[in-house]
Amino acid sequence: MDALDLLRTLRKRWALAAVLLVGLVALLTSVAFLVPQQYRSNASMLVLRAHGGTDRNPFAAVDPAQGQAAILLLKVVNTPLARQRMVEQGATAELEISNEGGGTVAADSPFITVIATGATADSARTTAEIAMREIRGELKRRQDEMRVPQDQQLTLTDIIPSDTISTTRSGQLRALAITGGVGLVLLLGIVVLVDRAQQRRTDAPFALARKRSGSEPAPEPEPEPVDPEPSLQQAAELAQAARVAVEKVKQASRSGSNTGPLALAEVGNAPAIDRPTDVLGIRYQPERLDDRVDDKATR
Repeated sequence: MDALDLLRTLRKRWALAAVLLVGLVALLTSVAFLVPQQYRSNASMLVLRAHGGTDRNPFAAVDPAQGQAAILLLKVVNTPLARQRMVEQGATAELEISNEGGGTVAADSPFITVIATGATADSARTTAEIAMREIRGELKRRQDEMRVPQDQQLTLTDIIPSDTISTTRSGQLRALAITGGVGLVLLLGIVVLVDRAQQRRTDAPFALARKRSGSEPAPEPEPEPVDPEPSLQQAAELAQAARVAVEKVKQASRSGSNTGPLALAEVGNAPAIDRPTDVLGIRYQPERLDDRVDDKATR
């Protein structure tokens, strides 16, 4: 299904799409009220090298060691162990530490940025203070392990303190974007599924009729029942029995002396015709004795 088909489906099912769109707007409104705004503490520190003698301005002294120290501190405090220590101290807000404002790490930047985002202003401020304290302690500990003299150690100074709190709606916007995207996909999917189901129900009778007319042959009419024809052997037997009966009757009628019961018995001893004799188209009727006597008297 391409974009044009989707637009045609939405135009066809505009009522359903409108109802679902109203529900989606109501859901987004609920999300906007349910997801609270967040508070952000954006603190920043600068690594400074030791100064003395005629060099009294630490901000005017630029040394690559400052950037290297900042990168070292970032690698240490971003480890899971250091993060766990900060959580144990009460850091509950979301924490992001880098030496650039955008969350990236520059190769020679002496700045360290600490961004803490929490549900309350106190949680954001507390998390930023804990992170800054952890960074200072790590820098001091490593220089003491290397036995760097106090007047030559690098130090950290606050550029933006941790109590600078601002509100942000990034969480709300993120929740609205996710909910809106998922809801829009579900809306389109429901409209398409309903349209296809309705189309399938509408086309079902026509598809069944086409299937029957195209693939299934029409039933053949049942043949009418016919009387079974007699076999040749049966026809020959019937014909033979009929001829024998006719001969017996003729002989009995020609001989006058045999008109008594003996002649009738002889006729009765002839082969019986126990099958229909109309197979040959002739129906025989036996002659009665009274008819023969009347015929002789007439003569």
